[in-house]
Amino acid sequence: MNILRTGGGTGSENRLSFYILKEKKLLALLTITCLIYNLGLTAGPYFEGQLVQCLKNIYEGKQTLYDMLRLAGLYVAVILMIQAARAAKRFFVRRFANDMSRSMRLVLYHSLLGKTGGEDCLAENTGELMTKAISDIDICTEGGRKFATELFDTGVVLIAYMAFLRAY
Repeated sequence: MNILRTGGGTGSENRLSFYILKEKKLLALLTITCLIYNLGLTAGPYFEGQLVQCLKNIYEGKQTLYDMLRLAGLYVAVILMIQAARAAKRFFVRRFANDMSRSMRLVLYHSLLGKTGGEDCLAENTGELMTKAISDIDICTEGGRKFATELFDTGVVLIAYMAFLRAY
């Protein structure tokens, strides 16, 4: 039985893509912060190498302490920006999952409580149907959250590190 069809909607509410596309603006912000964070992860090793090279150059008299302090300040600023993007990424991933869950639950509640529900709804207790449907919604939103996280935290980081290594 498809619980969401009992509400007499357009049918698009039956597709996961309906709920994902409903959050386009949030997904755009999520994508931007994920890219900044995950591409920025390559900045740490880059700056650490630059700091070591600067220290070597200071011993050789090619650079000064001021150069090291300037580079260290830039390193700290970049790391702070990356960590801010990390916090924003986590916020947007959670917000995306929560908003998607809320939308799915609203359709469910309207379809079960706002309509008679037809014979399918009469065949089973409404409370049992809601419990099953809410469990399915939780699984869908958790899957969406994990997919978004893994796509960026594994896929983008892997590509960024390969490009970083190739550049070296």
